[in-house]
Amino acid sequence: MGGRIRAAIVAATVLGMVVASAGVAQAGPPSQPSMRDARAAAATSGEIGVAANGGFGTAATWFTGTVAVGGTQGWTWQNAPADAAYVVGYNPAGATTSTMCQFETISSQYVQLWGGQRQFQFTLKNVGSIACGATVQLAAVSSTAYASTGGVSPGGTQTHLWNIPWHTNWVVALNPNGATSAAACQFRVTRTWFVQPGAAGALRQFWVEVKNVGTVACQTDIRLASTAVSYSFTIASMASGATWSTTWNNANPVTSVYLVGASPQGSYPITCQFEVTRMIYRQRINSNGSSERQITISFKNLGGTTCGGLAELQTLAAEDLPPADRRR
Repeated sequence: MGGRIRAAIVAATVLGMVVASAGVAQAGPPSQPSMRDARAAAATSGEIGVAANGGFGTAATWFTGTVAVGGTQGWTWQNAPADAAYVVGYNPAGATTSTMCQFETISSQYVQLWGGQRQFQFTLKNVGSIACGATVQLAAVSSTAYASTGGVSPGGTQTHLWNIPWHTNWVVALNPNGATSAAACQFRVTRTWFVQPGAAGALRQFWVEVKNVGTVACQTDIRLASTAVSYSFTIASMASGATWSTTWNNANPVTSVYLVGASPQGSYPITCQFEVTRMIYRQRINSNGSSERQITISFKNLGGTTCGGLAELQTLAAEDLPPADRRR
């Protein structure tokens, strides 16, 4: 598959083209925890933000309560505006001087119910070794429709690509359509990655894979939102297939959500490609007793050559602090 993808990248020149489409028989969506009402939680334990009904900024915050080690929670943001792209962050609480409190998002999806209501759903997990909680931070960015999948069978996937400017960050939203009275239309962004085509002056490419995770054949609009870049640092050179992780310290303000992208830098004609595979929000208690929020970010080299690049970060829903090298 990797060779076919790389060949397609080299040949692709049009904006938003469908690169691959596959249908897979599936008995039903994967099991997930029962979904909780995020709006209700925000009204009682957090805040309904300025972007609750669209726009840019905080949509809502709320507290998880204590989550056991390895425990998960599923959340639903109901009545999501059609143009909103969502990014989830965390401000963990409950660490000790010897053990960090750690949370990450393990899945998310967009849902259309019968009658037209759009929802954003996600599942969080305590990936640390201590029972603790976190303030969930749901940020929204206005998006624009760039493509439609057409009808996709349950379990089917499509891969799309766009040419994008350097030194911008991107987030994908989905607007499903085709729910029935018996089943919702549900789509998930299963992965995204960034590609440097290699030719002088060429734009980066942003690849998006979407999957129908529901039980009914339906379609979705694919929407993109872009932001500026506030911070950047070097991604270490790594071999094809390797993963490299680093920690962004003092991830302030603690009310902010971080959006992370990559600008691969390799050698033509073999393309350099990077995927952000994990983002873990952590609370660390330092030796002086102060609390510090950190984010551990993992990048994977998907290309066929050893290369590096730039990691590019943007804070959402909070004012930026002056740039600094915060990695440890």
